[in-house]
Amino acid sequence: MSTFRLFLILWVCVIGFSAKGLAETTLVIATGELPPYVSEIKNESFLTEVLHEVGREMGVNFVFKFMPWKRCELALESHEAWGAVPYVQIPERDKKYYFSEKLLNRQSKFFYYSPDGKQKQIPYAELSDLKGYIIGGVRGYYYEQTLLQAGLHVELVTTDELNFRKLKAGKVDLIPSDEVVGFYIIRKRYPREVGNFFMLSKPLDELTDHLMTSKNYPDTQRLLTRFNAALKKIKENGVYQRILDTHGVVMTF
Repeated sequence: MSTFRLFLILWVCVIGFSAKGLAETTLVIATGELPPYVSEIKNESFLTEVLHEVGREMGVNFVFKFMPWKRCELALESHEAWGAVPYVQIPERDKKYYFSEKLLNRQSKFFYYSPDGKQKQIPYAELSDLKGYIIGGVRGYYYEQTLLQAGLHVELVTTDELNFRKLKAGKVDLIPSDEVVGFYIIRKRYPREVGNFFMLSKPLDELTDHLMTSKNYPDTQRLLTRFNAALKKIKENGVYQRILDTHGVVMTF
């Protein structure tokens, strides 16, 4: 074998190993704006900091790509991203995706706006009791099919902030939102009218959020096992709680 051919074979091997190493140490996470849980603004992003620490334990660098929520699932299916956060585990998603151990707890309630600051009486036992109201929602969120299947009049937008804007303008009557996210948006966008926003007492849901990954992504079960082990470690050593405290995130259940 000539020296040149030997050199060429060795060079191809080096390139192959380098590419494999890069793939192993860099993983893309698809997500959207949901402060204070996740955001491109660092101090408004609890989950990006959590995943940074998980990645440190795994020996992996997570690269976040922000996009509309519906697009996140498409990014998983095309393998543009390994994981997407934060996602609720529901039967429809179980068919195509694996889910990590719990990242956080969340409680979702219906918000309404009162121009005169007076609370309204809007009792409901079942979702169908809200058929007389226009419900705002975010396209791609876990509750989309639940609201539609209950026969409600639902108008969908692309972000929580647009949803609250429509609520304040009187274009929708009620919107479901995570409590922490809802009041974060209200305090930020409508600081002088915090007292005009209210929640229905009955929660829509008590949720756990997870990292979601496609079942077809190469070697994803091994990666998810490593992810769960690293997440468990930062919960046990206090790093997770420190991040919670720093961002003022309180688990409600």
